[in-house]
Amino acid sequence: MRENRWHELVAKFSLGQILEQNCAVRPVFYEDEVDIDLNPQISADWQKKGKQKRIPTPGKNEKHYLAGALHSGTGRVDYVSGASNNSGLFIKMLRKLKRTYRRAKTITLIVDDYIIHKSKKTLEWLKSNPKFIVIY
Repeated sequence: MRENRWHELVAKFSLGQILEQNCAVRPVFYEDEVDIDLNPQISADWQKKGKQKRIPTPGKNEKHYLAGALHSGTGRVDYVSGASNNSGLFIKMLRKLKRTYRRAKTITLIVDDYIIHKSKKTLEWLKSNPKFIVIY
């Protein structure tokens, strides 16, 4: 299975060696996702004794999600947005990197252990796109 290739790569090379190989045809990225709350954050606030401040907020907290990839060599950030934080958002990020770095022989991503990075949908997409190497 393809996942073995990632473990073999990490076993062969240290993270430092992988980062040293970062170049135009073998870019290396740090990738992560973030949730953005669209409601204002309500925190502790000072007020006169016996008075209570009223803060209008919508009833439901809506969120928006971003996935971003930081190029380890140039510092350039590529990102995509979506309505949910799922495998689709991660794959959307991979597709953007594939388009942006189409001349690259490999694209290496260093990610955390979030479930969307190892989901069945993601692994199937990675299997059909061997250019990508994902390191957890």
